[in-house]
Amino acid sequence: MKKVGYRFLDHTADVLVESRGRSLEEAFEQTAYSLIETITPNLKLISPITKKIIKIEAEDKEALLFDFLSEFLYIFDVEQLVFNDIKIETIKKDQEKYQIRAIVRGEKFDKNKHEIGCEVKAITYSFMEIEEKKNSVKINIVFDI
Repeated sequence: MKKVGYRFLDHTADVLVESRGRSLEEAFEQTAYSLIETITPNLKLISPITKKIIKIEAEDKEALLFDFLSEFLYIFDVEQLVFNDIKIETIKKDQEKYQIRAIVRGEKFDKNKHEIGCEVKAITYSFMEIEEKKNSVKINIVFDI
């Protein structure tokens, strides 16, 4: 098992990320952290003072990841919140849909406190891959900047 976390890979125009975890939940968490780090590079500067619960439902794991990450972009655009504490309680399949429930903590982005990274315009399906093995999940994804 490779270590938990994420790394940024070379991409010609956008941001390509490879995330890893011991479970699907952990890999989704790491992918969300990579998105936030793209927006504001130093997660240690974020204080976990505001709590939100994120619930998403989608037809498959790829759509679930896409919608989950898109929710972070929506929250950032509308409420200007960034997060450094992301805990996925569950990812489960219920009948024909996948569901995710996460608790996230962070604060309002403040350009005087937080570093400014790249503006992420969208999450993409291009290069998206979720590879599950026993005790190991790898996710590849591209953020459109």
